[in-house]
Amino acid sequence: MSVCISAGGTNFSLRGQYPVLDPHRTAGPGPFRYAYVLAGDGIEIEVKRSGKLDGCEMRLILKTTLAEGKDILAWNFFRNDLVGRIGSPGLGLPAAMKIRRTLSMGLPCGQGTDTVVLRRRDAAFGNWTAWYWFSPPDFWDFWGGCNVTFDWVSDTTRRPWADQTPAQICPLVRLPDFTLMVDNTGEFSLVFGGTDFAVSANELSRPGVWPVSPSNAIPSRALPPIPADFTLVRELGFPADVYVVYGGAKFRIPDQATFLSLGLNSIQVRTLPTGGLTKLKKYPINGTLLREQHSSRVYLAEKGKLRRVAKAAIEGRCISSRNVRVVPDKTLAALSKGPDLGPP
Repeated sequence: MSVCISAGGTNFSLRGQYPVLDPHRTAGPGPFRYAYVLAGDGIEIEVKRSGKLDGCEMRLILKTTLAEGKDILAWNFFRNDLVGRIGSPGLGLPAAMKIRRTLSMGLPCGQGTDTVVLRRRDAAFGNWTAWYWFSPPDFWDFWGGCNVTFDWVSDTTRRPWADQTPAQICPLVRLPDFTLMVDNTGEFSLVFGGTDFAVSANELSRPGVWPVSPSNAIPSRALPPIPADFTLVRELGFPADVYVVYGGAKFRIPDQATFLSLGLNSIQVRTLPTGGLTKLKKYPINGTLLREQHSSRVYLAEKGKLRRVAKAAIEGRCISSRNVRVVPDKTLAALSKGPDLGPP
């Protein structure tokens, strides 16, 4: 792989660099919809995985009905210039474009996209303002291989810039752990990892299990069917059997030494109601990347099978090691295998 060094750098202000929210740390299989309250604008971003795109590719769509012009620039840091552009209808620009990651297979320096820049045209003076952008490694590692739709819903907000806003907290969930819900028939459920697990009134009455009270239950609401990655659980009555969840599937941690060597935190282990483990899958959802702790073999989950990822595919498909989930040794042996995944 070539190395490109930009002599000019970029004059983008770090105050306009906003975080890229990680779909893998968000409860549910997607599509994911994130609300960004920017310094002067409100944007909803939908991230939807696509089987037609690899990790080196992304399709961007801009939607807006606001009067002021909006555009999104595909930006290359080596050139310190745009390599593609979409915009709102009044600008005469396309509303969608496909971009490819800088330095992905077959692209020389000066081609490809490092990040995107979002701008707004000031109605009074006609100049471009706002200049929001995303951290390049995160932008591609988290949203590569997805259709990403930017729905620009407001341009009248007045909030601090990115460098003055709190850092994101993972996992990204709608309700915190230990939220108790009750439906209109009186059935209870507990929230862990962003999804809910049915719990009986008798179990709720057991002292010292969960810090909840039926009197504080909120009305039930629809939640994603699977928890976020890195959710740690055990089932009531089986305190020694701890599982970590990746792609909605449970992987048993065989002993405390393995638990610690994987860098997991015992404080985050949640006790599920009886039968709670049955909600978790045997096979992770499509797109989940896994490897065993002392193996270099990486597998991609696809349609109920694991496909070994060839070394050439790691680079050719822009597969980032930060998205590969590490499970205990021998965990993957019992899962069915599909054909190897090669370069695109």
